[in-house]
Amino acid sequence: MRTFPIFVSFDDTPPLVVGGGQLAAMKARLLLKRADHVDVAADLLDAELSAFVDAGRAVQLAPMPGIDQIRGRPLVISASEDEEEDARIAKIARSLGVPVNVPDRPPLCTAALPAIVDRGEVTIAIGTSAAAPVLAQRLRAWLEHELHPRLGDLAKLAGSFRDRVAGALPEGPRRRRLWETIFDGPAAAAMLQGEEAEARSLIDLEIERAAETRENDGHAPQGRVVLVGAGPGDPELLTMKAIRALKAADVVFHDKLVGEGVLELARREAELISVGKTKGAHSVPQSEINALLVARAKAGQTVVRLKGGDPFIFGRGGEELDALRVENIAIEVIPGVTAGAAAAASLQIPLTHREVSHTVTFVSGHEAGGAAPSFEHLDLRALASGNNTLVVYMGVTTGAVIARRLLDAGFRTALPVIAVENASRPKERRIATTISTLAVDPDSLGLSSPAVLIFGEVAGLPAAGTVERILAHEEVVRAYA
Repeated sequence: MRTFPIFVSFDDTPPLVVGGGQLAAMKARLLLKRADHVDVAADLLDAELSAFVDAGRAVQLAPMPGIDQIRGRPLVISASEDEEEDARIAKIARSLGVPVNVPDRPPLCTAALPAIVDRGEVTIAIGTSAAAPVLAQRLRAWLEHELHPRLGDLAKLAGSFRDRVAGALPEGPRRRRLWETIFDGPAAAAMLQGEEAEARSLIDLEIERAAETRENDGHAPQGRVVLVGAGPGDPELLTMKAIRALKAADVVFHDKLVGEGVLELARREAELISVGKTKGAHSVPQSEINALLVARAKAGQTVVRLKGGDPFIFGRGGEELDALRVENIAIEVIPGVTAGAAAAASLQIPLTHREVSHTVTFVSGHEAGGAAPSFEHLDLRALASGNNTLVVYMGVTTGAVIARRLLDAGFRTALPVIAVENASRPKERRIATTISTLAVDPDSLGLSSPAVLIFGEVAGLPAAGTVERILAHEEVVRAYA
């Protein structure tokens, strides 16, 4: 059963529970966490349900309710523990469009009851579409431990200021930034410590500051840009700071290689705009990307520039940084896991090793315009000593040319090479070969971008998981003997 999470109000009409036994009592107890009272349709009530009736929390109705008793209900739970009666109730509710839940009988349900974390004004509902209720309970236990017990008090306090904030600031980024300042700052900390008077005073100050800025400037204040490293694709490799930035963004300009799971972490209302580039085909010129970042920040928005890997490792983040500084735009940079590091971690091979490799060099596999790299800026003969690891980005199509240039510089013919496609992603693929095999057979890898190539003795260390191996042919060895 696929379900969409939604919160239902019980203010006007109480929910209906069908059944008078222990199961019905358990469901009524759950509903009474939010409902003032519930209606219970049964001829006999167990002790707990009777106590609810005596306390005015439940009203007993005749058993076997019909259309008139079900129509207009916000929710019906049929817990009669009689299969025929539960099926009858479910059929009536479905015909009337009333959400219905029958415990442990998903085919009869149009609504699922979640595991609930209750913090007063803050309610967290956890569902598994009836597939794994015990898992939902375990998640609830974890959240109960993690969430501050006064979180609901903080939400209630914020609610008491909503009208005042609405009158002081227009709806949009400025109002949201005020609330972010409140929840991230000393006001929230004071409330969570039980110091409500201090929290109210601090919120008053924040509202006054925000309102004064509006009056003095006469226009929306300038926004900011956050350069965020999205990592190699696995959302779990994002930093917590990166996730917070995505949750605060008004607009996200993202690369094509950013994983879908990463984009799903963005604020629901945020604009998601692809400005991705692939080798030799820039869908949006860099100058235009720079202009977009500047324009949106000057319009008062919080802008996230989400870049695959790390913004400052072959990500052109430096160019965007320069363009923003010229316009005096506020900038924050959040680093990301670069693809070379992700590939090494997945393989469980170190890029540096005290006994094998003392340094690591990151290089691009192509130059401007897509040409193979000349490496004129590198002392390849010095790197050929064997104590260095060379990590090549964007080198799938130029791998053979790179291998030949390294061999010409003195790299040994049997030097191990590992190429990793889609590092950290479900479709990750690894190919192990030698530098001489790659030099002779440019198509031997059979990989697609994004991929990184690791040249060095570390590539010959034992790797975790499956690695496809390409064996060197005799003519390859002879060619570079």
